[in-house]
Amino acid sequence: MNVKRFAAFLLLFLPVIGMSAQNDAGPTIKVETNVVLVPVVVRDRDGNTVADLKREDFQLFDSGREQEIRQFAVEETGRNMAIDRSLPAPDAASAAPLAVPDRFVALVLDDVRIFRGGGDPPPGFLSPGDDVYIREAARKYIATLQPADRVAIFQTSGGPMVDFTADRTALAKALQNPSLGDSSQPMERMTRATVLLLQNIFQRMAHLPGQRQVVFMSPGMALRDEAHYDRTSDTMALIDRAVRSGIVIDSLDARGLYPAPNRGFNEFMARLADGTGGRFITDTNDMDGAVHKLAGTPRIIYVLGFSPEALKQDGSFHELKVKLRSQRNLDVQARKGYWEPNAKGLARLRAQPPAEAASKDTPEVSTVESNAIAAAIGANVSNGAVSAPTPSNEPEISTRDSAVSFKVQTNLVEVPVVVRDREGHAVGNLQKDDFRVLDKGKRQQISKFRVEKAAGPGAEQMGGGKAQPSAQPAAVAAARPDHYIAFVFDDIHIQITDLPQISDAVKRYLGSSLRPGDRVALYTTSGKVAVDFTTSAEAISEALLKIRPSPRTASALRYCLNVTYFQAVQVDQQVSTHPIYPDDLARSAALRTAVFDTDRCTHIPDPKTVFDTAVQEIRDALINGKQETRATLMMLQNLVRHMALLPGQRSIILASPGFFVSPDLQDQGTDLLTLAIRAKVLINTIDVRGVWTSPAFDASQTGRAPSADITTFKDLDASASDDELIALAEGTGGTVNLNNDFLGGVRKAAETPEYLYVLAFEPQNLKIDGSFHPLKVTVETKQKLAVQARRGYWAPKRADDPLAASKQEIENAVFSTDEIHSLPVELHTQLVAGPKLDVLTSVDLKQLRLRKADDRNRNDVTIVASLFDNNGNFLVGSQKILQLRLKDETVERIEHDPPITIKTTFDVKPGIYLVRLVARDAEAQAITAQNGAVTVP
Repeated sequence: MNVKRFAAFLLLFLPVIGMSAQNDAGPTIKVETNVVLVPVVVRDRDGNTVADLKREDFQLFDSGREQEIRQFAVEETGRNMAIDRSLPAPDAASAAPLAVPDRFVALVLDDVRIFRGGGDPPPGFLSPGDDVYIREAARKYIATLQPADRVAIFQTSGGPMVDFTADRTALAKALQNPSLGDSSQPMERMTRATVLLLQNIFQRMAHLPGQRQVVFMSPGMALRDEAHYDRTSDTMALIDRAVRSGIVIDSLDARGLYPAPNRGFNEFMARLADGTGGRFITDTNDMDGAVHKLAGTPRIIYVLGFSPEALKQDGSFHELKVKLRSQRNLDVQARKGYWEPNAKGLARLRAQPPAEAASKDTPEVSTVESNAIAAAIGANVSNGAVSAPTPSNEPEISTRDSAVSFKVQTNLVEVPVVVRDREGHAVGNLQKDDFRVLDKGKRQQISKFRVEKAAGPGAEQMGGGKAQPSAQPAAVAAARPDHYIAFVFDDIHIQITDLPQISDAVKRYLGSSLRPGDRVALYTTSGKVAVDFTTSAEAISEALLKIRPSPRTASALRYCLNVTYFQAVQVDQQVSTHPIYPDDLARSAALRTAVFDTDRCTHIPDPKTVFDTAVQEIRDALINGKQETRATLMMLQNLVRHMALLPGQRSIILASPGFFVSPDLQDQGTDLLTLAIRAKVLINTIDVRGVWTSPAFDASQTGRAPSADITTFKDLDASASDDELIALAEGTGGTVNLNNDFLGGVRKAAETPEYLYVLAFEPQNLKIDGSFHPLKVTVETKQKLAVQARRGYWAPKRADDPLAASKQEIENAVFSTDEIHSLPVELHTQLVAGPKLDVLTSVDLKQLRLRKADDRNRNDVTIVASLFDNNGNFLVGSQKILQLRLKDETVERIEHDPPITIKTTFDVKPGIYLVRLVARDAEAQAITAQNGAVTVP
């Protein structure tokens, strides 16, 4: 996460485009320059940035063809500069180049828990000596940061807080103040204050540019306290907000080395770090080492530049790959590719843009500015009457002002993959280039790639390194826990007839296959039976005897009638839960099946009464089934969070007849998969039904035989129960067992794959419509290999809006610090009396791409000018939309005209400011982004 920004730099200098009139064929395109810059971060096996490489050490490939590296630079991070772009003026002060802040670190000192009483502090509190430790750690951490980094200090006690600043003196002064902690407060009040503070910090940081990092130094909080208050939901809400805001949370257990019985208090901190991709440092008094781990930002970035040859100008994507010529075992992270310019109009908008709904957010026409620009190029003058214009009378030039509002959103899909050879052995020598990921049949660029190797006793490390000899006796080393296995019995959904065979298989496994380094636990989805991780097989065997079916709700007819959740959802979707008798029977096989089963169970002579009874069972099943599925998913999520802190390999073996996850619960199912992948917990599943037969032919049922359509639906219902079992196993790299070999299934599930690949990609042009995206992973190799991978993911649920996608792209550029030059747009600034700051946007109309429609040459250019303070804080932004509807004669006239200027004015106070200009056009969908520095005396 800390290097994502540098590896994703969009430093592509796309062609400077020239446009001229040529006969009646419309504008022509001429490419003048074309340079592609590729930033590269190189790390060694310990994660340290490598800084001694030269140009000849790199190889750069464009779509598989090696390119000549014509430009090479070595840059230190945090050194982006914004130059003074002020127009010459005798009384204007020039600004020195401004180091653009691109990393923001919030230090959160959880000093509210300073114990003021005598004796040792109770669990969850710090002693005054610990407070000294935490403040010294904060000082040392600040000393590791770059001058351009901005740091803030927040204290949960309400003590002196310093907003993001580069003033190290102010930061040091804040750390000298003693803590205001009050240990007399109730623990719950202190916890709520801490959660609220973190929420406010996340909101404060959501729109800061560059990297965003929170370093939380605390004695920790337990997720559940003695009063049985559960903070799990608060924790997940914090993680969700941090992830959506692009914030990484690192945490440091301020107690240092601490007795094992009180380690549960760091679970909250570990969850925050794990859920956001950060680091959690605990059980250490090595302050320098802890600070070094937290300050792991890359210091060196290599920038390679090349000029592509023989571009086709067809708008295609070019995949880039950077390799090292040396044989050193180094990790290379680089830009993944670039888009080629499209001379024929890359990704044009629809012929007629959708009408904008009138609202308070609708851009207002700036008549004065529109008329001034139109007069400058000799176009017809707008009279401001632009509502419902016709092609013949619409103005050629108009500008519209609108407010700027932003919402941060990120999408990253992780796909665990297990690859096996013909003998079933995991293959571990594959590279990123060997994999292909298809999302709905379209190939995706793999942006992240890692290989996880099972760390068994004496296993060699990745990269050919040898295992280090242990200084402990062999007997002690062999007993070290290296595999945690949690057996989960889905007693919410399981039937009593399915329990004996799976219980016996678990007992036999514990008695024959458990290794000294294994720790096992037993849980049920209802929560009625629980044995935490232990080496005692007897404790697990005794608990197995206590498991009974425990559905959340009971039905008086369950002994002979079981309307499933899947069936109830089908009825609801087809005819609703208030069907009409007898008309709706013909419209829903699920409803007919429920009525048929109710008739066989109750033997009620009146058909209408049978129908009403079945409908009531359906309504109950819809409510109860949703509660039971939600409870099952939540229990598994909590277990994954619990296991995330455990060392070594971590596996869940879920014994269940399967359960249905309805569309409105898909987000919760996706969250479980995402959490398990991030926590490196494998979920293995076993269908306790084994090889099931059609429920339609249950020998215990009497009466007439079911019709063909009822038999078909019952088979579909039974199969749907397996879908989630398969999805959980394949989605996390686990195994699924659907046969009658239960002991073999348990043994197979307990043997984690030796190699697990985790691929990640950001979906291209993702539609926010809540649809399911099937995934396919293939391996490009001559070997015959079996690939097990995640089956798919669900897109976010939100209306698909091209304008929203455009807005998101502009927002991302505004809060970046990269300079992009893809449009003929230049930034200038000017100070005037007031004081006021004019941001002047120079647009060369003759170089813009135009689309001919209704005898007009069209394009819309969105221009966003934003003002940031010296610490990178967003102050104010203004958006203008330049609408071009030029006649042919105007296009010919502007061929020799200078660029036009669009002015945005801000009221300012004395100080140093960063100006950010972003422009995006509708036809080429290209972006220009520039930085400027301004000093207001």
